[in-house]
Amino acid sequence: MRLFGRSAEQGEIEAYVEGAMPRLVGLAYAMTGSKPDAEDLVQDTLATVITKWSRVSGAENVDAYVRRTMVNTLISKKRRKWTTEVVSHEAVTADRAQPVGAGVAQQVTDRDAVLGLLRQLPDRQRAVMALRFYEDLPDAQIAQALDCSEQAVRSAAHNAMKTLRRLLPAHQDQGVG
Repeated sequence: MRLFGRSAEQGEIEAYVEGAMPRLVGLAYAMTGSKPDAEDLVQDTLATVITKWSRVSGAENVDAYVRRTMVNTLISKKRRKWTTEVVSHEAVTADRAQPVGAGVAQQVTDRDAVLGLLRQLPDRQRAVMALRFYEDLPDAQIAQALDCSEQAVRSAAHNAMKTLRRLLPAHQDQGVG
């Protein structure tokens, strides 16, 4: 995948993007719950990262810098969307695929239930849960990515789990989960 010409920096950028793309898309999906939104988030994040590559490549941990950029981009996009977008029930439920096979159906139902619960969390709690359980990062790295203290990360994770435990019985009563 050639992004630019042939300079050393461009080769370094291309190598990073190719290696990081699957992780970034997975993390973005865990944070957004939607494949198209995840792909848009990764694209916007990489556009920012590529334009600032000289600063990014000098960072102590490039992946942490990119994750932080992704979280900031998501929060910024959500603020803009929240003030302008009205979404109908049909638009929300239109992209649900009908899986084939009982095992696949249960996996999709479970995944959709978890993502539905995660969508109900505030942005910071959802980001902490995605970074902790999808990226498997320790609290120190999550704190660095979110520019907060480790205590704030633990508190957000605790509050998120408390909320998820409270919401889970309601979903199970509705036949989901």
